[in-house]
Amino acid sequence: MRYLPLDEIEEGMILARSIFAEDGRTLLARGVKLTKNYLRELKALDYTHLFVGDELEDFEVKGISEQTYSQTIRSVREVFLSAAKNQNLDFKEVLDVVDFMVDEVLNEDVIYNIFEIRNHDNYTYLHSVKVGAIAIIMGKNLGLARKQLKDLAVGALLHDIGKMCIDNSILEKKGRLTYQEYEKMRFHPKYGFDLLRGAPGLSLFSAHVAYQHHEREDGSGYPRGLNSDEIHLYAKIVMAADSYDAMTSGRSYRRTLWSHEALAQLAADAPEKYDPKMIKILGQSVALYPVGSVVLLNNMEVGLVTDVTRESVKIEFLTGTDKGKRIALRANDLLKIERQLS
Repeated sequence: MRYLPLDEIEEGMILARSIFAEDGRTLLARGVKLTKNYLRELKALDYTHLFVGDELEDFEVKGISEQTYSQTIRSVREVFLSAAKNQNLDFKEVLDVVDFMVDEVLNEDVIYNIFEIRNHDNYTYLHSVKVGAIAIIMGKNLGLARKQLKDLAVGALLHDIGKMCIDNSILEKKGRLTYQEYEKMRFHPKYGFDLLRGAPGLSLFSAHVAYQHHEREDGSGYPRGLNSDEIHLYAKIVMAADSYDAMTSGRSYRRTLWSHEALAQLAADAPEKYDPKMIKILGQSVALYPVGSVVLLNNMEVGLVTDVTRESVKIEFLTGTDKGKRIALRANDLLKIERQLS
């Protein structure tokens, strides 16, 4: 399985990861053979990259299932749209899908090791779901109990719901915000807290995730300028997951970072901005080189990352005399990944 720019994908390649619409519907299912029409339509929808491969049995990636992913996107979207329309908020479906997410993470030794296929339209909902998935894995690695993981997951999935109270012209702007627009955006954590606190079935801790996910360890965050001791553990987890996903998803005004680059940047920003323990746990919860990455090895050969576990990174050689051979790289091996190429 490879993660390739759309312009490099050829007719006849097999789609290795399903593509979801903003409402959670499956636009194209995993295993579909890509045609010229499919590729042309995806380009028109502003998709830039896809997961493709040759053998379907090599496409499975451990973690939250595509069905649960789809249901979660739909649930988050419906709650967000209700908030935007000032309708009564019903969180039952979000609470139900959180059960599935938590169970799937608890039932396997999972790290977050994939990119996501997205376009501009589904960024908001996919971002929320990815932050939720990463936060659950981080919480599991911190030893949180199932009930705690559920409260954390709800807060993570709904951390940006306050943005639905911000004018669409600001939310949909593709470039950098002006000072005035940024000042308005800084209110979204408070709006989110007001929407979530006191809601039936929701923990106040979940509401505080929305309120505090833009606070920072040194007090430089917003909206209240809280410092380390005043920020809840769940919010510290989500602020790390949120920043990581923003860095690796990219926006029109900022270069997308590879996973290892984002982790290095977050580590450099700690302890002033982030709790160093949370950044360490994040590094144990997401793959340094996600599945589908093309990497340069220190022997100057090129490899494809085919699987990632806590103990090893499995690669397939794409060049050299060992082309086609698969090996597992471990921390103390002489052969190492030098950098990510694509």
